[in-house]
Amino acid sequence: MKTKSVLRLGALGAIVAVALTAAIASPAMADPATNDKVLNGTGSDTTQDVMNGLASVIGGTALGSWDAIGSATIQVKSGGPIFNRPNGSGNGVKALTASINPEGTRTWGGVSITGQLDFARSSSGPSVTGTDLTYIPFAKDAVTFAVHEASDFPRDIPIGTAADAPTKFTLRNIYKCTVTSFSDSFGTPVTITPLIPQSGSGTRSFWQSKLGLSTEGFGTCVTDRGNTVQEHKGDAITGVGEIVPISIAQYIAQSNGKVNDARGYAELGKVAGKSPVVFSAGKPAMNSAFPINRSVYNVVATSRLGDSAIAAAFVGAGSAICSNTAEIQSYGFASLGASCGSVTTKGGYPAP
Repeated sequence: MKTKSVLRLGALGAIVAVALTAAIASPAMADPATNDKVLNGTGSDTTQDVMNGLASVIGGTALGSWDAIGSATIQVKSGGPIFNRPNGSGNGVKALTASINPEGTRTWGGVSITGQLDFARSSSGPSVTGTDLTYIPFAKDAVTFAVHEASDFPRDIPIGTAADAPTKFTLRNIYKCTVTSFSDSFGTPVTITPLIPQSGSGTRSFWQSKLGLSTEGFGTCVTDRGNTVQEHKGDAITGVGEIVPISIAQYIAQSNGKVNDARGYAELGKVAGKSPVVFSAGKPAMNSAFPINRSVYNVVATSRLGDSAIAAAFVGAGSAICSNTAEIQSYGFASLGASCGSVTTKGGYPAP
């Protein structure tokens, strides 16, 4: 574990340690203390902490944001059913779909949860065409790779394209398994082990898409270690040949004490010469020019956009979520400005 409040960034093989001057806050990680919230949501690990923080700032009983991991089951409403905790964006959207559909037509983990969930946290956009769901963006994130801080793993790697030679050292070829090693400082080959987050992770599908591997898939050397690699937990990296995608916003939040520090020995790398983090007034911030970036969303039933509670919380730049820009940025995310709260991105129900 990192025992000092530092953000470690990879730069051409050198370790750069920059002391943070930001005040350390108590981590905002927990399920709601009570199950009397007006709107309840589950899903993305990437955005659970910022949504927890926003729920706290908004206050009252407006929002209940339930963590991606914790107890095996949750009960979001008093007297309601107990059901499996959805872990990840994909599972959050599937659970929301089960909640939207009439009782008996769709279940989550074999349990009818109709009417129990009101939104899903998602770090990726729609995977199915349609208009049943609205993906409401509220912040900008970016994703880079992380490697062991003590390794000689290259710290600046291009994304790569399908036109590249299979031996070119790119992120795409690493995750296609056509590039399988690098040389350490002694010239000794080190086997690369590409890691991916657990199934249902929005970051997993986003990374696959950005590397141009959505159709052909990851190579056979890529592993989620039996579905145990939890997204954005850098302590999954235990060997010098391991590499894993990680949210830059999550890494910043873990470095400044906003959430529990699970970085372990993970060190962020550059992509095509772009640093993942910049500093402003002595505080770390996501590099807005980083090439692998994405919006993050709260997903709701399109039919409920006119619901007063849904609208007040999520819809438009003046909504409760979007108007708390400082809170969003304190968790390492960047502001979307006027596009925050847009309701133009639609998607269909995912398969069970």
